Amino acid sequence: MNAFTTALTTIRRSPYQALTSILMVAVTFFVAYAFSIFMVGSKVVLEHFETQPQVLAFFELETKPEIIETVAKTMEEKPYVSSVKIISQEEALKLYQKDNSDDPLLLELVTADILPASVEVSGTDIDSLALIKKDLEVFTQVEDIEYQEDVITTLSNWITTIELTGLITTIVLGTISFLIIMVIIAMKANAQKKKIQIMRMLGATKWYIKAPYMHEGIIYGFVGALVGWFVMFATLLYLTPSINYILGDITLLPAPLEFYVIHALGGIILGMFLGAFASIVAVQRFIKN
Repeated sequence: MNAFTTALTTIRRSPYQALTSILMVAVTFFVAYAFSIFMVGSKVVLEHFETQPQVLAFFELETKPEIIETVAKTMEEKPYVSSVKIISQEEALKLYQKDNSDDPLLLELVTADILPASVEVSGTDIDSLALIKKDLEVFTQVEDIEYQEDVITTLSNWITTIELTGLITTIVLGTISFLIIMVIIAMKANAQKKKIQIMRMLGATKWYIKAPYMHEGIIYGFVGALVGWFVMFATLLYLTPSINYILGDITLLPAPLEFYVIHALGGIILGMFLGAFASIVAVQRFIKN
């Protein structure tokens, strides 16, 4: 009977211990998979804001269209400006009506003459925002300026905090999974201590004795990581419409098939290594030279 078959037989004889190990590994890798998805997604979102930096300047209501066009042409000549778009009062009203289409009362109270015209200036990079803001402040007709620097800084801080929390949680759960597998394998090895000693006296190598336990740990890691990935994937599919609605124009999901395959394989390999290493550590002290 080979080591893999022996491991399966041992698992069948103690199903509750095996289930405990698999569930703990599944929870660990569910968190790890979700955390890694969040890391990749957050980088895409952050890059979207960083590669499309915009400054929005609102004019006073009585500002003439000629002055607005002059401001737009002046900004277009700046080397750190990639594009300039004028939003007239009529266009501002259309945007307002689109954003508040579900509230007829608000639509009745607002007309184009009370909405300010504006220019939307896009910079070449995130560092250009401050320069664009400074240039627009020179024009006396500009009443207010909004730009994304604070949004990006806040978003970056939130992402860093969540990533740190996810990393710490994954490490803690991974350590618990390692200890649970190690304790369960050690209990089984202790119950077969005399058998291990006899095998050593008969000339069995250390790796020959370790193999069934190592295969058992690998099975725990493989099944647990696989279950964790499927639960994460099902959750992600369920949340995809909501995530896409929140992100709007940012295309994040569904991800390419290759990403999911690599994502799953990476976690499964890591889970198998975790189980194998925990098993080796657990059995090591029962093998005498």
